[in-house]
Amino acid sequence: MKFVKMTVLSAVLSLSAAAFAADPAMKADNEAINSACAADTATAGCPDMKVGTGLMKCLHAYKKAHKDFKASDACVDAMKKRHADRKAGK
Repeated sequence: MKFVKMTVLSAVLSLSAAAFAADPAMKADNEAINSACAADTATAGCPDMKVGTGLMKCLHAYKKAHKDFKASDACVDAMKKRHADRKAGK
């Protein structure tokens, strides 16, 4: 029974993630982050990663390991816009 619940939960989360990624506003926000954070991702050692493929985890891990690291203003602004749009339900 647990396996069935986990399988259903996984399917729902996958569908939700796919629908979320397909949203044009969120897609534009993700592209803006990928572009604005390019230099930051290179510094963090994750230049080939994009939003949705581990970029945010990579940046967070690098910042945690390097306390003096500060993301660029453009990168921070792009992330804030995505967060605001997601919160607003766009």
